[in-house]
Amino acid sequence: MIPDTADTRSPARPEAAVIGIDFGGTKTEVALADSAGTPVRRIRFATRAEHGPDQVLARAGAAARELADHARTALGVPVAAHAAVSPGVIQPDRILLTPNLPGWETLALADRLALELGVDSVAVANDVRAGALAELRLGALRGADPGVYLSLGTGIAAALTIGGRVLGGAHQAAGEIAYLDPGHPAGTPAATFADGHAPLEELVGGKALAERCTAELGEELTADRLFTSEDPVARRIAHEALDTLATAVANMAVLVDPERVVVGGGMMAAGPVILRALTGRLARAVPFPPAVRPARFSADASLHGAIALALDHLPARATV
Repeated sequence: MIPDTADTRSPARPEAAVIGIDFGGTKTEVALADSAGTPVRRIRFATRAEHGPDQVLARAGAAARELADHARTALGVPVAAHAAVSPGVIQPDRILLTPNLPGWETLALADRLALELGVDSVAVANDVRAGALAELRLGALRGADPGVYLSLGTGIAAALTIGGRVLGGAHQAAGEIAYLDPGHPAGTPAATFADGHAPLEELVGGKALAERCTAELGEELTADRLFTSEDPVARRIAHEALDTLATAVANMAVLVDPERVVVGGGMMAAGPVILRALTGRLARAVPFPPAVRPARFSADASLHGAIALALDHLPARATV
């Protein structure tokens, strides 16, 4: 029923175990980890977002129970804390700005998961800010203050880390850079959030670039193919996208003066091209340009962030 189950290391006997859940528009992953944050076992399955939240919450609950049983039988410890992350602005009774997960706009994620898992509480957070937490604790943002985590995938988002913490914002919406205004030609109306647009994401997000390639090239290109193609049309699309993205990142750097910008997400399959474009623009546009680095957790930062969040909610008696 639940495919893609895999052990990721030799069995050990940690002092505590935690479970992290990463809900995405395409896939969901549930992981059992020890008290050092090392994943011991993972279960991955298709989210099937079009069928609503109930079915994926039920399957996540089944996966978590399977992993909790593994913790008891193979590791000899109970699961002491749970955490989950998802796209969007997570509030106690709803999740906003998550168009890829229909039905989640009225979902009280923490309460529903606690009920599904039969536990007192589940910590929840935005997936990109959770990814930033993972990079801050164990990855490429360690020692950087302030730092910026940039996630480039189907959509785009960012997170700001300050003083060892990830900034949430007044409405838990810090880093929603998909809604930045990249500018528009004089005399043309601006695309705005109020009109249902995510202006920057519609120009540089992976989904938008794939759609543009289909329209202008007649085929859908992945990021690595687009950014390395010798086709003149593809090169123009790639140049325009990278120029727009680099301008936005440079503006963020001018505002917050980060020590380091770390870039992750699925589009980092074309990492060398993207990092080169960002580094070049920051060097020219920012008085004190930050270092630009690839993320340590390029493919699963959100899942590692969910694990880190669960570790933060371990009972004191369960920590080592």
